[in-house]
Amino acid sequence: MNAPQRTVPPAPQPLPSQRPAPGVAPPPPRPRRRFGRLLAVLLVLLLAGGGIVLWRARSPAAPLPAPTVPAAERPVELTALEVTAVAPRALTETVRLSGSVSPMEQSAVKAEVAARLAEVPVREGQPVRRSDVLARFDTVELTARLNEKQANLEGARAQLVLAEKTLAKNRTLNRSNIVSDTSLDQAESSFGFQRAQVDALAAQVELARKALRDAVVVSPIDGMVAIRSVNPGETLAVNAAMFTIVDLSRVEVEATVPAEAVARLAVGQTAALRVEGFGEREFAGRVARINPMARAGSRAIPVYVTIDNRDGALRGGMFAGGEVLVAQASNAIAVPPVAVRHDDQGDFVLVVADGRTLRRPVTRAASWARGDLVQVDGLAPGDRVVTGNLPGLTAGRPVTVAGGGTGS
Repeated sequence: MNAPQRTVPPAPQPLPSQRPAPGVAPPPPRPRRRFGRLLAVLLVLLLAGGGIVLWRARSPAAPLPAPTVPAAERPVELTALEVTAVAPRALTETVRLSGSVSPMEQSAVKAEVAARLAEVPVREGQPVRRSDVLARFDTVELTARLNEKQANLEGARAQLVLAEKTLAKNRTLNRSNIVSDTSLDQAESSFGFQRAQVDALAAQVELARKALRDAVVVSPIDGMVAIRSVNPGETLAVNAAMFTIVDLSRVEVEATVPAEAVARLAVGQTAALRVEGFGEREFAGRVARINPMARAGSRAIPVYVTIDNRDGALRGGMFAGGEVLVAQASNAIAVPPVAVRHDDQGDFVLVVADGRTLRRPVTRAASWARGDLVQVDGLAPGDRVVTGNLPGLTAGRPVTVAGGGTGS
C-alpha cells in the first residue's frame, strides 16, 4: 500500500504593497518581544537585590538572644506592702463596752409626816448641801398633837406615883396581916399597868416630837435636785414622794459586755470612755463591779465602770462607750498572722536580706488586736519580714522589692 501524502499549505504571499521593489534588499528581521521582557525582569531583580544589600549594610546589627535563666533563680518582685520592717512598740489589748451614765449616789426624799406643805424653796437643777432645807410643813397640827401627848404623859405619871404609894402601903399592911394577899396583888398589878402606860405615852411623845422635827425636810446628801414632785399648799400622806437628790461627783456607766469577753475583765482594770457631746475628750474610769449573771433574754453581762466627775461635766442618762485595758506589753515585736509560717522545724518567718529570702525561726508569745497581730520572739529591730500572703515563696529565693532595690 502506498503511504498517504501530507498536503503542505502554500506560504502566504506578501501583498503587493509589502513586496520589496526590484533591485532593493529586504529589511532585517525585528527582534523578538520575549527577549526584551526577560531583560527588564533581570534588571528589576538586580535593583531589588542591591537595595536589600544596601539596607542591611546601613541597619544596626540585631541583638543576640539573652541566655536562658532557670526559673528558680529568677528574682521574685515584691511590693512595698508585702515587706515590713519590724520595730519594737507598745501593744495593748482592750474589751469594748458601752452603756448609759448614772449617778453613783442618789437619794429619794419622801414625806415623813402627814401634813400640809407650807414652803418649797428649791427647784430642779439647784445644787444643795447636806442639811439644806428642801421644804417645810405646817406645824400647827403637829405642835398641838405633841402638846396632847405630853399632857397625857404627865397624867399617866401622876397615876403611876399614886399606884406606887398604894402598893407600898399594901405591902406594909400585908406584913401585919391587915391586907389580904389579893389586895396586895391588885396593887402590884395597878402599879405595873400605870408604869406601862407611862412608857407608852412617853413613846408617843417622842413620835410627836420627831414628826415636828420632820416638818422641816432637809437634804440627806450633797448633790443637786433632780426631781421635785411637790408644791406648796399640798397635803401629803406619809411616804409620799417629794424630791430626788443626785450626787454627780462620781458617776458610773452600766455597760453590757458579751459573755465571752467578760472572762478577760477584772475589778480594778482601767477604762477610757468617750461620751456623746464631748468630742474626742476621754474620761478615765475603773471597773468597780461585774454582775454575776447575764441579763434575761441575752448573753450580755452588766459591768459597772466608775468615773470621777468632780467638775460635774457628766450627767445622768448620757451615752458612753470605750475600751477597758485588759493587757499590755512594751517593746514588743509583732507581725500579722500570715507572716508566721510553720514546717517540720517549727514556726518561722521569711526575712529579706542581701536580695534573698532567709528562714528566721520565731516563737509565738501572745496574740493581740483580736488576733490581727502575733507577738514573736526571735526578730531584731529593722528586720524586713515578708508579711504578704505568698504561700509559694520559699526561703533562698532571690527577690526584689518595688522601690527598695534588692531588699538588702
